[in-house]
Amino acid sequence: MRIIWRAILALGLTLLAIGGAQAQFDIVPEIRGGIFSRGVTDADSSGLFDTERIEDANVELLFAVPALSPALVPAEIRPHLGATFNMDGKESMLYGGLSLTFRLPLLPIFAEASLGGALQNGSMLEAGAPQRFGCAALLRASGSVGVDVLPGASVMLTAEHYTDGGMCGDSEALTNVGLRAGIRF
Repeated sequence: MRIIWRAILALGLTLLAIGGAQAQFDIVPEIRGGIFSRGVTDADSSGLFDTERIEDANVELLFAVPALSPALVPAEIRPHLGATFNMDGKESMLYGGLSLTFRLPLLPIFAEASLGGALQNGSMLEAGAPQRFGCAALLRASGSVGVDVLPGASVMLTAEHYTDGGMCGDSEALTNVGLRAGIRF
């Protein structure tokens, strides 16, 4: 139960810090957060909509870099930083990379692909906890499909995938799927 309160406190402090930074600089155009169903492709998974697997909370910041999004490209390229916190004592992830967001003209629908790296805290868990990954550094890919429900507010379905690419011994990949909400500034 303490880990849930720590995650909520960390999320709250992050949002407060970003709100303060937003008042000074216009570099964080979007904050996202939501919940994920963990390990939907695992052998013991009972499917995508198994509510017993909702174990992770996610927060993500997307930054504005106008030079990365030239006017001729019908997409927005943005660096991102985020974290997926596990509420059940399993590894959590800190990640970063680039996101490419495609918005349909005249419709409030968008699709996004992200690629980057991640760090996981599996080696810092309690002794005897099962280790999914063989090393701390991972590759991360994600995809989202969303809709703008209000000006500056969106809801999206997101899938994220973590792997060490077999570089650190015999390890399993992790795929999470969930719902997130975003606020654009």
